[in-house]
Amino acid sequence: MFPWILLLALPDLLAVQAPAPGPAPELPRRPYVQHVTPEGLSLLWETPVKETCQVTLRSLTTSDTWENTSGPAEHHEVRFEGLVPGARYGYTVRTTNWTLGGEVRTAPAGNAPFTFLVYGDTRNGHAVHPVITQVMALEDADFVIHTGDFVSDGVRREVWGLFLRQAWPLMRKLPLYPTVGNHENTWDADALDLYRRIFAVPADGPRPEEIYAFTWGNSRFFFLDSNRPFVGAPQAAWLRAQLREAAADPRIRHVFVSVHQSAYSSGPHGPNLELQAAGVVDDLRRHGVALTFSAHDHLYERGRVDGLNYVITAGGGAPIYFVKKSQPHAILIESVNHYCRVDVAGELVTLSAFRLDGSRLDHLVLERADPAGRNPVHQVLSEQHPADQGSAKTAPPGRFPAGDRGLADDSRRRPPDDDALSGDPGRPSGLAWLGGALVLAGLTVAGLLLWRRRRKRDGRSSREH
Repeated sequence: MFPWILLLALPDLLAVQAPAPGPAPELPRRPYVQHVTPEGLSLLWETPVKETCQVTLRSLTTSDTWENTSGPAEHHEVRFEGLVPGARYGYTVRTTNWTLGGEVRTAPAGNAPFTFLVYGDTRNGHAVHPVITQVMALEDADFVIHTGDFVSDGVRREVWGLFLRQAWPLMRKLPLYPTVGNHENTWDADALDLYRRIFAVPADGPRPEEIYAFTWGNSRFFFLDSNRPFVGAPQAAWLRAQLREAAADPRIRHVFVSVHQSAYSSGPHGPNLELQAAGVVDDLRRHGVALTFSAHDHLYERGRVDGLNYVITAGGGAPIYFVKKSQPHAILIESVNHYCRVDVAGELVTLSAFRLDGSRLDHLVLERADPAGRNPVHQVLSEQHPADQGSAKTAPPGRFPAGDRGLADDSRRRPPDDDALSGDPGRPSGLAWLGGALVLAGLTVAGLLLWRRRRKRDGRSSREH
């Protein structure tokens, strides 16, 4: 088991160069990527005390290099502009005691295909969350969406620090776009300030960095705050105007929306009725939104209501919930830890959901259509149903299952291994084995920590008596 524990920590070990001699104080926040555009990106980190840091960005295809300085400060945020769309860059951040680095890819220009990942409700799932981020880091993706409830209490800096350490394998190379959950507690001024300090996203909505939007390739993304009112509220009017603008833009072929509480849910929390009462759901349907992503009920659910496709992805580590009442519009529900991958290529949108062992949980292919005299719609080309679950377990992450029209030749995906193409459902792929090993390693690490804590507690108890 010990080698698998080393494998779990390998990205951190390779990326961090500790000084010698003697240990250095850990960085409260290691450098991570935010707000990536075709021509720019931001790097954020935090040092234990106020200090000046040096930052180097270098092109991995040309000899271009950029130098920048941040500080003296504890919170650091550096922005680079004038970059090339869809290009890879390496970065290095030098603090007094640490040198850390990573690689990042800028957003594509125009109609180039791209991939993003979605997960949420990590909260206090400290055994599962580091495992799921290691599995997700194996994907060749462009960015990540978190559907909210990052931590158990957004007022506490230490729980944010733990989240960022566990998510670092992802965030050191992919921008993470946040959705405000109820546990972020952004009603509190200190929690809101901390939330805005940790994330750097567009400040173009009625509540900057909480409600916002961005464009990636041929798609537009909207992030709402379900902890704030919708009925007669600024965010509802802002969203309505933004949706009209996106629908009228011929360059925008797909629209995605993320909001923590779903308008529809079979879980114990149930649906957010205010989203329906405020007319938000009608706006989403009217303007041809491809998919909505939510969390809050800790399970996976995909459904469709009058043509609007919704996904609840809340299996990032928080305690898994039961299904309270399976709604008639729900197509597939499973109480399980998981994440989603979405591939966008031209008029096609392909959703795949995966359990942590690499087995496929769900699959959906949509195609945009533009009926004459009507708003755009997304037609279902193929989708998975509960009866298909047995065959679903043979498709590991990083693959395009047969039938994903126009996507199988995407050269940016990892090449398939022989097991995945053999058609033998009894032979799990290499990535499926790795996912299972990572889950086991994470549980082992958690067990060791609990055992060590118990020994310390028992030792203190014996001394007291």
